[in-house]
Amino acid sequence: MKKLLLAAGLLVSVQLVKAQDIQLIPKAGLSFSRQSISNVEGEKSKAGFTAGLGVNVNIKNTAFSIQPELNYVSAGTKIKNDNNKYNLNYLELPVLVKYSFGPVYINAGPSIGLAVGGMNKMESFYQAKVQRLNFGIQMGGGLAIPVGKGAVLLDARYALGLTDVSKGPATAKNRGFVATIGYAIPLK
Repeated sequence: MKKLLLAAGLLVSVQLVKAQDIQLIPKAGLSFSRQSISNVEGEKSKAGFTAGLGVNVNIKNTAFSIQPELNYVSAGTKIKNDNNKYNLNYLELPVLVKYSFGPVYINAGPSIGLAVGGMNKMESFYQAKVQRLNFGIQMGGGLAIPVGKGAVLLDARYALGLTDVSKGPATAKNRGFVATIGYAIPLK
């Protein structure tokens, strides 16, 4: 029964996707992140770098598409009292549902991130281990400007972390704003 349901799901998925409407999207930009930490005041945003690659798959006969991505994101926070920056770098995999109306689009969806750097400094600040997996929600929008065969994408989104990244007595959740520029390359 499971195999039959899987086969039916794959068949429906193939029918919904138009092969000529798949785009590869390399992108780069800035992240402005901070953490919401209990029992700590003076968290400030810090600027960081982000880069990634997305695949936008249009759903047949609709203005909707699915856009999974793999991004490197420099997250973390800055604390006003000690003037330190705490970087917590992630490989993030958001899967966004995108709705386009003309050149403007909005998107939202879940994301999962794996901490790949900055854990030691964060652990000494938290005085506890860092949770390596971070679940969250991303939402935003952008503008697709046709250039050549593809389009330049100006994208902005808010990332809301749902996971307590500190395994200690204080809770710490990631928050951030990400702005990127990319180019949607049509695949045929």
